[in-house]
Amino acid sequence: MIQTLAIETSCDDTSIWIISFDGKIFKTQKLLAYSQIDDHQQYGWVVPEIASRLHFDKIIQVLKKILPANRHGWFAKIPQIDFISVTTHPWLPGSLVVGKAVANLLWAYYNKPVIETNHIHWHIFSILLERDIHSIKFPMMVLTASGWHNDIYFVTMSQWKNATIKHFNITKIWHTLDDAAWECFDKVSRMLGGPYPWWLWISQKALQWKPNPQYQFKRIFLSKDKFEFSFSWMKSQVYKLLQNLEKKSVSLSDPIICDIAYEFQEAVVEVLAKKLLQAAEKYQTPSIAIAGWVSSNDRLREYLNNLSLKHSNLPTGQAGLPSGQVNIQTFKPTKKVYSTDNAAMIWVAGILKYLKMIE
Repeated sequence: MIQTLAIETSCDDTSIWIISFDGKIFKTQKLLAYSQIDDHQQYGWVVPEIASRLHFDKIIQVLKKILPANRHGWFAKIPQIDFISVTTHPWLPGSLVVGKAVANLLWAYYNKPVIETNHIHWHIFSILLERDIHSIKFPMMVLTASGWHNDIYFVTMSQWKNATIKHFNITKIWHTLDDAAWECFDKVSRMLGGPYPWWLWISQKALQWKPNPQYQFKRIFLSKDKFEFSFSWMKSQVYKLLQNLEKKSVSLSDPIICDIAYEFQEAVVEVLAKKLLQAAEKYQTPSIAIAGWVSSNDRLREYLNNLSLKHSNLPTGQAGLPSGQVNIQTFKPTKKVYSTDNAAMIWVAGILKYLKMIE
């Protein structure tokens, strides 16, 4: 049994978790986080300077609620922690430095090693949380869609000849050429008058649409041979539609907003899902997965599941696939909270790095 204390301060959540790994399943033991959503709401976006100051103000308070204190008010010794995990890149530099400073403080206090983790990698490996890692077939194609990134990764797993420990290799297949899907959700929501956090509001409005929406948007697939994304044009389609409505003196009523939100979400979800399946078919992976903020979108989860069922048969005899027909396994984080930026996934990447299962 291995346990770690994980620290996440890459953006607008001050998050600390204690998680264990028994060689089969990653389990959450303790969790606490301070969300900055209310603090940034008046600005309509995450303000980097405010984010870093709030991390500085709140992280010790969060830590005191996670770790036991002795009669002098200092943190008690907890030898069951094997190492400290912390996000060090990428995203907001001022926020990241707060987490790293506290990780180094704990290293000096507990004499435990610090494992630095990559924000994108822990989104990828959030798929492993509370799931038997032996139940997942590799290689796997993973779509990460969150704040400023929209990428597809080819993840393979190899076993060392002289050990039972497995090793993961991560290769970026393609990425977005401009806005990430999450950014596009936010910008369209702002155009429609939605509140912060905008991407949640779009999803809520889409649920209120009526059958046969009167507004439709072109799906932007770009090249058929590459897995690149372009969501900036999706945003432009909404902008031009709103301009035309204004010229015609059509007021932006709630039914119209719901129709636009629904059709916009359908267009983005369809592109994300089909591009991921396209990559899986080309590389002949038996598994696909979604991770990051957008993976918590109910419509994306539903659409991808239905699409993967329709494309369940892959060509066989290549990429290590067994002979006969095979089905594509579809994975997403076991809980929606594991789609967000928090310390749980940091630890998954941290333990894999600690065990030298990833670079």
